Amino acid sequence: MPKIYAQKLNPKQKYKHQPKTLSGKRLTRRAFIRYGLRAALLILIGSAYSLRDNVKTEKIRLRFSSLPPSFHGFRIVQISDLHSSFWVTRAYLSRVVDQINAMEKNIVVITGDILTGSVNSFLKHWIPDDDDTYLSMVIDVLRQLHGGAVKLAVLGNHDQGDGSENARKLTYELDKIGFKVLRNNSLALMRGDEQIFIAGTDDLWFSCDLPKTLADVPENAFKILLSHNPDINTEIRKKMQIDLTLCGHTHGGQVRIPFLTDYLMPINNPSRYMAGLVKEGYGYTYVNRGIGTLVFPFRLGAPPEITSFHLTCSDA
Repeated sequence: MPKIYAQKLNPKQKYKHQPKTLSGKRLTRRAFIRYGLRAALLILIGSAYSLRDNVKTEKIRLRFSSLPPSFHGFRIVQISDLHSSFWVTRAYLSRVVDQINAMEKNIVVITGDILTGSVNSFLKHWIPDDDDTYLSMVIDVLRQLHGGAVKLAVLGNHDQGDGSENARKLTYELDKIGFKVLRNNSLALMRGDEQIFIAGTDDLWFSCDLPKTLADVPENAFKILLSHNPDINTEIRKKMQIDLTLCGHTHGGQVRIPFLTDYLMPINNPSRYMAGLVKEGYGYTYVNRGIGTLVFPFRLGAPPEITSFHLTCSDA
């Protein structure tokens, strides 16, 4: 019976059908996984970069028994956290303003962080930075808001974090283009003989004074509170009867990574106040995801946002 000899393969023959890398090396399973992970990471970063300016309009309809009948159908447009900076360009902010100009509105509100403060100072070694340039740019863009709506704003931690002079300069420039900046005070809006009150605080981390903010507001009046940080809710008491609180600050997480993003958020209750509408013991809180980005120009799972509120009277 003839002997059968097992043919020994040359090690080079063993891999001759395996794909090669660009360098000509054989692609092993480990290398395939490594290159696949790198490609996935690059795709993720590219997606996050492209989504940073993919603005979404959120439409919120709210019904109140406390809203005066003459304000039935009252419309508010809210933006927040513009973060005018190297990353947030004039063209992008102009596109946001164009979208707002096309919307029905009675008032436009900005809930803080119009500028980007010193938290980005470590980037200034590589990125050209001139706070006055970014201030003049965002003012030029906001000047294009039209439609006859009342324009209101409050300051955020970045607007106040570089000192009182910068906050004063921003307030002055906003006032020149028709924005009323509420700094621990309030404003009455009239329709006939009925009125509602818009109140606004300084940033919670700096000079917020909620009792002072509400000092001139009648207890039973319909109240809308503008405050950059949603942690203002730790100071709001039910007896204050604030019907609607509008905030920003969180960017909706900016890059949403399950569990990790909540852990890193600089607010007391991220699971409740990360973004969107929250029903309170009295009234509602809404946390806007913001327009700009902070530190890095990425968004993932938290698209930038313009919010349109339509308020109705439950008796209408």
